[in-house]
Amino acid sequence: MGYLFFIFYILTGFIWARVLLAKEGLSVSVWAGGTAGIIFLMWSHVPFSFIFGFGILSHVLGLLLVLISTALLLVIRYLSHGGSVLSLLRLEGYRLRGMSRETFCMAAVVGLMTVYCLICLVNHTLYESDGAYYTGQCTYGDMNFHLGIITSIKEQGVFPPDYSIFPGQRLDYYFFSDSVSSSLYLLGCGLRSAYMLPMAAAFLFTFSGMWHLSRAILKRTSKALTAFVLFFFNGGLGLFYFLDGLKTDKENFTRIFTAYYETPTNYVNSGSRLSNICWTNTVVDMMLPQRATLFGWMALFLVLYLLYNAVFEDRPEFFLPAGILGGLLPMIQTYSYFTLGIAALVWMIHSLVRNRFRVKCIVDWLKFGLPAVILALPQFYIWIFGAVSGERFLRFEFNAYNSSDNWLWFWIKNVGVVFVLILPAFINAPRRIKIVHCAGALIFIICEFVVFQTHAYDNNKLYLMWYLFAAVTVADLLVDVFDKLREMKAVRVLAACALFVLCTSSAFFTMLREWNSGVPGNSYMLYDADSVKAAEFIRKNTEPDSLFMCCNNHNNTVSVLTGRNIFTGSGIFLYSHGVDYNGRADILRQCFTDTDSFERCRGEYGFDYIFISPYETREYGGMIEDHFREHYDLIFESGNVRIYDIRQKVR
Repeated sequence: MGYLFFIFYILTGFIWARVLLAKEGLSVSVWAGGTAGIIFLMWSHVPFSFIFGFGILSHVLGLLLVLISTALLLVIRYLSHGGSVLSLLRLEGYRLRGMSRETFCMAAVVGLMTVYCLICLVNHTLYESDGAYYTGQCTYGDMNFHLGIITSIKEQGVFPPDYSIFPGQRLDYYFFSDSVSSSLYLLGCGLRSAYMLPMAAAFLFTFSGMWHLSRAILKRTSKALTAFVLFFFNGGLGLFYFLDGLKTDKENFTRIFTAYYETPTNYVNSGSRLSNICWTNTVVDMMLPQRATLFGWMALFLVLYLLYNAVFEDRPEFFLPAGILGGLLPMIQTYSYFTLGIAALVWMIHSLVRNRFRVKCIVDWLKFGLPAVILALPQFYIWIFGAVSGERFLRFEFNAYNSSDNWLWFWIKNVGVVFVLILPAFINAPRRIKIVHCAGALIFIICEFVVFQTHAYDNNKLYLMWYLFAAVTVADLLVDVFDKLREMKAVRVLAACALFVLCTSSAFFTMLREWNSGVPGNSYMLYDADSVKAAEFIRKNTEPDSLFMCCNNHNNTVSVLTGRNIFTGSGIFLYSHGVDYNGRADILRQCFTDTDSFERCRGEYGFDYIFISPYETREYGGMIEDHFREHYDLIFESGNVRIYDIRQKVR
């Protein structure tokens, strides 16, 4: 059922794209329609979930809403244009023809990158071996957080949801990238399939989106290809840290493939010296582990494509759909909404000045701005404002992303060739690309002075959006220079090869390391076989809103695999969201080590079960398990994992 549901939404999005993007090519419609379909799936149930909860009824009503809306669209289109169904969808007379050079190039690079991500997705997502679940390097941390949201929303059905790792606290996080999997899980997909299926589609549509956006701006296939490679193979000069002393110390290089998070694009510490390489790769450090970034970019690239065409290609009919889709961005990823806002501000100023503030131009921007703001405001009020309260958010701090280096050297060694060439590229660019690029430049300036998260490192989610515009501008310069060397064939081939290696080698080895980290034998165990059995028992034998007393390890069996509540989760997740977990962590320690504290808190906080695994045994020395065993039922035991029912004393 879940698979059919997903396919239906993709097809519905395609219908909308074929009707509204009538003049675009079929590949644009496939990409835009698939992206829109996933956004529809994220959002269609939401109005009903507020009323009826996150359940089957809300999803059926959301499905009917989309069906009725699509039928009305086709009726309106038919009444205004007439013709057959095929003509309504711009498919009448369509025939498969030989693939053009541009289409082949797009299919090759988008397909290659998607296949790589699918391989990593399969061997990183709860890969089962001998009853245990394994993962790769980049998903060892974040995937647990996202899986916990997915399972808790589906199991508990509460909307808006609370943190299952801090019950009683509203989930102030842009969680729609996770709830889309909760929907598929609710509708019959297995947890692993529900996690992977929308991500697989999002990889395809994100890569396609980058291609179509850069192709629209740069007008040439070679320039679009260059921008695509620069953006997704970003890396800088971090590889040189691993080539240092290669002749005498080969392990300095091979640890790229063995050490945990010591890669050419994410290499903060080098023994006693600080290497300060933190220019994370867009694919393996952002898209694979951080679902919100993946789905945020997927949606953002489509909105930027529509807005660019509306402003620079005189396509005013795109303002309204860009505004509506843009208004839905905050709960997919707030950083993408911020990126859109900066780009829209810069491009609007240019557009209004160019058109001398004509009424038509103002009205066009209102078509974009009103839905983009009106749809976003409730999202900020319900979810986002709660997440950014406190001194740790939105603080002014210059150069916070750089922890130790000279400012210029930091950006040169992290970003590499693109940073070195950004100024000459801007000078070389035509006026239109200069205006486009200014949006990215403004993002960079803001990020250099404002920190938007508890950790300055998280500003990379915005810095990479500056880099998107920078990669497009530098690609324009590189191909122009390549064209001017037409008579010097040997020189331009050598120069192109050298630049390609310099620009992509750090990313290449980082991506190779990530693939290798998911290969059986090299992967990381997240949940042993006993924990997996315990999770199955919990799902079948406990209430969805049960409260468990257990350790707050980040790979918590109870919260991640079963969607049940735990008293407090890992500070790795909660601290960055502004949740003060220390008080509950202290209470938890007292409960595991002091009989009187446990009995008092059991009634005060309403604990239902105790989950004990090697994590609890290691964390809480002097644990009072003899008291648990003496007075409460042991309802599950497998290996080192035990579960006690503590709702009432039985002895």
